Amino acid sequence: MTTPPPLGDRLKGMLEPAQLMTWAMSHYIRVCAEAVFKKGEIFAPILQIHRLRDEAFGRFWVEFSTPAPNAAPPATASETETETDTFQPGRNTNGSSDLIPPLLRTANGIVLDIGPGTGTQMPLLRSPSISTIYGPEPCTGLHEKLRAKAIAEGISSKYHILPCGAAASQLLPGLRESGTGVTEAYDSDPRNGIFDTIICVRVLCSVPEMERTVDELYGMLKPGGKLLVTEHVVNPWRTAKGSVLARVVQSFYQLFGWSFFIGDCALDRDTEGALLRAARLDGGWKVVDLEKNFAWSVMPYVSGTLVKKS
Repeated sequence: MTTPPPLGDRLKGMLEPAQLMTWAMSHYIRVCAEAVFKKGEIFAPILQIHRLRDEAFGRFWVEFSTPAPNAAPPATASETETETDTFQPGRNTNGSSDLIPPLLRTANGIVLDIGPGTGTQMPLLRSPSISTIYGPEPCTGLHEKLRAKAIAEGISSKYHILPCGAAASQLLPGLRESGTGVTEAYDSDPRNGIFDTIICVRVLCSVPEMERTVDELYGMLKPGGKLLVTEHVVNPWRTAKGSVLARVVQSFYQLFGWSFFIGDCALDRDTEGALLRAARLDGGWKVVDLEKNFAWSVMPYVSGTLVKKS
């Protein structure tokens, strides 16, 4: 459990999501303007909201996750490894990126890397104990960057990009179409599972029907397989470590368009509860090693490992 920073830093951290939402909103406005004034699609902002929103978010994500041209290179490999592909409100005050490297270094076997974005987590997935990686990324506008990153990290031969989401209705067809035969044992008997490791890093906040998706991911995990998770969650404001103010601010951002502009991300999901309930029919997980972090903030995290019973 982390120690709360000074009050001033906590208040500053609560404003950082507003900066990101404004940034993403500016991309959406520009995309709508281009559709109307450059392409002559006068009714696109009304009739094609989903398409324009996806395009805007893709631009925002690429811009956010690309280092500035004049940025100094990181001094050490460990510093490089703490860079992640997702937005990090409060990263200057709560150090949430530090939760990820030790977790991802334990990945092995056949790995599902959900929502890899532009692939800046790939430096953590070069272990020889990883045989294959599947990266379902529904935002196809990010695939070029993702593919280039896999080549740069020397893992393109074992990294398979899938143009789909994490829901089984999309993921299973995508895996079968990959032509790798990874689903053969699962198709013959779903109890065999598919993956040795499933990685969920700041992604369950945005998947549709999160409870159902988590249940489906559990079903695709091999017996004895592990789920590695670092996810921001609803503030535990009813507990001694939580914050009523942070919970109110979460609701404020949600009300004023956070999910719309930030790729369907939700700040108020009980992700930990959904993960624990996923194993209920098997009597629970074999190992539950989860830790709550930054419970005072707008972005409290749950991070750790869940191991399925053999």
